[in-house]
Amino acid sequence: MAQNKAQTQLTSLLDKFYHNPVALVSFELFLSLAAIIFFTIFAIRPTLLTMADLIKEIEDKRQLDTQLSQKAAALATAQDNHTALEDRLTSVDQAIPNGVYLGYTLKVIEKIASEQNITIVNMNVLTIPQEVPEETPFVQLSRQTMPIQVSVVGDYEGIRAFIEGMRNSRRSLVTERITFATQDSRGQRILEASILIGAPYYGLPVEGENN
Repeated sequence: MAQNKAQTQLTSLLDKFYHNPVALVSFELFLSLAAIIFFTIFAIRPTLLTMADLIKEIEDKRQLDTQLSQKAAALATAQDNHTALEDRLTSVDQAIPNGVYLGYTLKVIEKIASEQNITIVNMNVLTIPQEVPEETPFVQLSRQTMPIQVSVVGDYEGIRAFIEGMRNSRRSLVTERITFATQDSRGQRILEASILIGAPYYGLPVEGENN
């Protein structure tokens, strides 16, 4: 009986509270606030999405700007390096030219021999290379070697200096083989050397050869 009485009193108190004007106002205020929050979220959602897209776009552009700055710095460094190495590039072109340059190569050998007081008895190009047309792209060229057989006479020191001079020449000249022999000339023994020289260049493969 006491429990039923307590429940009845509680129900009565709650009924009085919810019919109280203050309670009604509080409930209506809660509903109003809930409605405002609900519609506000849906109203500002497109704006929030737009802001998020703008922030992402700004970040992407910032990264792109950083990358462009790095590329610009790399290009500037490459330009400085090219300027610094321009003279060396010219030396490389002289050492291993794009093309045969047969006449120039033979004159270099003759000049070195003359500087060392070495007499050239004969000089033969063992394989005649193909001339490279000026419009030929470099990608179509490959490293080739023009073999030149040279016979010289002189003393040992002079022949040695001749070989050293070719090794130090701007035009790359490789001594691939050398054979010495002696012969009599007017009652004197003279030294003769047969030298196989390789003159590298970038050109077209020689017909009949497999590279």
